[in-house]
Amino acid sequence: MSAKSQKNSLFFLILIGFLALLRLEAKKPNFIIVYIDDLGWADTSVRMMDSDPESASDFNQTPQLARLAKRGMKFSNAYAPAPTCTPSRKSIQFGKTPGRLGYTFVHDVLALQRKLQWKDETSLADVLKAADEEYVTAHFGKGMGNERMETIGYDVTDEFESHSDNGNFHGEFISLKNRKPLPADNPKRMASLKERSVNFVHKHSGKRPFFMMVSHYAVHVPHAARPDLIEKYRKLPRGKYCTDSDYLPVEKMPKGKIISSWRLQYAAMLEEVDEGLGAIMDAVEKTGQQENTYIIYTSDNGGGLGPNGTLRGGKANLYEGGLRVPFVVAGPGVQQGVQCDVPIVQWDLLPTLHDYCESKQPLPSDLDGGSLRQVFENGNAGKVVRPVEGFVFHYPCYFAPPLSVIRLCDYKLMEHHLTGERRLYNVVTDYGERENLASQMPEKISKLKKVMDEYLESIDAENVQDVYEARFAELDQFEKTAREVHKRAVDKAMGDPVKIAEADERLQSNLIRFDKNRKECRENMQGKTF
Repeated sequence: MSAKSQKNSLFFLILIGFLALLRLEAKKPNFIIVYIDDLGWADTSVRMMDSDPESASDFNQTPQLARLAKRGMKFSNAYAPAPTCTPSRKSIQFGKTPGRLGYTFVHDVLALQRKLQWKDETSLADVLKAADEEYVTAHFGKGMGNERMETIGYDVTDEFESHSDNGNFHGEFISLKNRKPLPADNPKRMASLKERSVNFVHKHSGKRPFFMMVSHYAVHVPHAARPDLIEKYRKLPRGKYCTDSDYLPVEKMPKGKIISSWRLQYAAMLEEVDEGLGAIMDAVEKTGQQENTYIIYTSDNGGGLGPNGTLRGGKANLYEGGLRVPFVVAGPGVQQGVQCDVPIVQWDLLPTLHDYCESKQPLPSDLDGGSLRQVFENGNAGKVVRPVEGFVFHYPCYFAPPLSVIRLCDYKLMEHHLTGERRLYNVVTDYGERENLASQMPEKISKLKKVMDEYLESIDAENVQDVYEARFAELDQFEKTAREVHKRAVDKAMGDPVKIAEADERLQSNLIRFDKNRKECRENMQGKTF
């Protein structure tokens, strides 16, 4: 080979190596979020706070989450955006508080009245695809409540009915149209979510960068689990909160307990969710993507079964038990086997993914979250820079005491919308919220209230009086519709006394329910304490 040929060959080898290096450097990370429904801070077998044995369950077993935590980081101060599912599921997608999005609690009547939509918001999927058009994005499982996930940037979904938004009922039925139940081997769609997520990883790993959100219907009520797993827990030593009634034969157990408070079934259900996490981790490892994939495991609100370990309260209220959730992350550069105490919240995830994929596309100017990258990589030495000071939770709810809350540094201020009652806690030293410091620290209250009020004013937050008016109007419409349906049923009965009696019974049942709803609203409007 001539000197010139050798030189050319060397040039091409260098060029190929350089191009390969560029491709390597340009390789975008994969992201997986496993989102559990109603899982409490202390419900897993992983202590979310090493110093507190009550921050983990002594009965429920989540070995795969323990496996994830061993090679990643767990957070003692992680918050859901809201104490109920729908606003949290919107918030995590768009990097904004539920208050800013205008949807603050389950069945937000004002938002529904205004027919709010979020298809024009920038979602997690949008951020990644703007960073690299090669990203393929998937959402499996429970959605946002009233908008299909395909409308906010997801390429692959399991939304299988034209009218469906993959709400709670998809975790109970094959078809919403005929109420056909799920098979016994797929309770709460845990098995099918596992299958879909694993297949997605195998299909795209190493070919395209991907983002997958696996959004479980479990462990939301009605509870359901595989019989074999239930029997496993029947044979294990009792947990602290198990009672004799948990060990009754199924045929002797009240229906209400089976669907909402049977601890053996709850543990079995959570373990199957955990199996799904393990299957995803196995798929990532088998496809050689472990060193390029971030896996995040968390919950959409505080626990519904209770008690929530040391924490006060639970789902649907704004004490720590309703807001603080499990949070574990693993991936390249994330510290391994450590606990982080930096307060984080799920509306931080959108700017976090934007940071990790090194997107050149600017983020929306009205986000509330900040990137967690520094914290993931440096633990307690890391910082989160947010455009908004503190975490503000706005909850002008009609079925619970309406509150606004701010967590800023070590302190948390809670204020009742109607009575003005305030409670102040140091949620670092007193995360169980046992000592109300309001009377002792008026200056601290003033400072926190100023920050909170300024934020709520800046986002034109929902007013509780407007919420109540909208709810009463909605109930009036429900009653009007029920009476119209009753009249049609009576007309159709053609004088049949049995059918008329059935129609009368349905109407009466509806009227009783509507009156009960009105009564609850009026009680809360009178300033029911929290």
